[in-house]
Amino acid sequence: MIWGTWLALRQFQADAQKSTDLPPISVLKPVKGVDEGFKESLEVFFALDYPVYELIFSVADGNDPAVPVIKTLQQKYPRCQSLLVIGSEDLYPNPKINNLVRPYKLARYDMLLISDSNVRVGVDYLRNVVSHHRPGVGMVTAVVAGSFPKGVGGMLEATYLNTFYARWMQMAGALGQSVVVGKQMMFRRTDMDRFGGLTNLGRYIAEDYMAGKAMQRLGLKVVIATQPIQQFIGKYRLADFWNRHVRWGRIRKAQAPLAFVMEPLFFSSFSGLIGAFAVQNLAGIPWYAFFLVHLFTWLLFDLQLMRELESKLSFRMVGSWFLRELLAFPLWLHMALGNSVDWRGKKFRIRTGGLVEAA
Repeated sequence: MIWGTWLALRQFQADAQKSTDLPPISVLKPVKGVDEGFKESLEVFFALDYPVYELIFSVADGNDPAVPVIKTLQQKYPRCQSLLVIGSEDLYPNPKINNLVRPYKLARYDMLLISDSNVRVGVDYLRNVVSHHRPGVGMVTAVVAGSFPKGVGGMLEATYLNTFYARWMQMAGALGQSVVVGKQMMFRRTDMDRFGGLTNLGRYIAEDYMAGKAMQRLGLKVVIATQPIQQFIGKYRLADFWNRHVRWGRIRKAQAPLAFVMEPLFFSSFSGLIGAFAVQNLAGIPWYAFFLVHLFTWLLFDLQLMRELESKLSFRMVGSWFLRELLAFPLWLHMALGNSVDWRGKKFRIRTGGLVEAA
């Protein structure tokens, strides 16, 4: 926990090296539906401070409510190169890959950035990301910082993203594992085509993770950008939070079963109880005293990460942290007891290795 927190804080506080090499970039944005804050999240991409880039939005259904929002922004920013692609290919189990097949082919430039529709960025975003893509780098990704949460589910989502996932993404990266997050994937198409292109990932539910593994097999590095990418959370029901993390957990279980089995050891409540009873038996220290000190220490480290990623602290954060600790083991148990997930309105079954099929 201490090592992971130190890695994360060191990463976030590092200054990104400015790059004078600013190649043209094609930004691919797969879209489905309109969430809270959707227009605001997209609009900044039309006004980025970058010499040459294009935006390609892809929507599977022409009746999707996102279509008129995108068209309105295109009319508002006519000087920005942008394209709206309607209709996806129904070739693979992974619907996101189906939605990206045509934009991937239509992109003008070799440097590609896949960016989800619910991320919030600053005007210097592309300059920051591309500065990490140097010779020998295959993929640039980022830690996801949960922002603007509403409701119990939203607060839990932000707490998980800004502590558990931020810490373990840094630790996995330090250990040489693939840590690519689909909300930000920058790569060269010529590199991806060396392992069959984007479509070769369509059989997997975690196309981001598999893209990182494939780049590593080519001898290329996966780099985590110093600047976290903000995910606008908005109003989230508890059920939304639960289902999303069951899906993520079952993906982890399929791709790294040993690491998944060990996850409860890294919940502060679970590990604290184990340590408390061990200390009581070995040293005679009351278990509850050790447990309370352990829990409070873990909370302080997590609050430091939350402050770094959200820029402020509140009593609601502390409350959501304790609720997360209370729910952590039941949520993990739910992940462990199945292999099916709900994703984009459909039910899928995850097979060993991360292969996905319609349930």
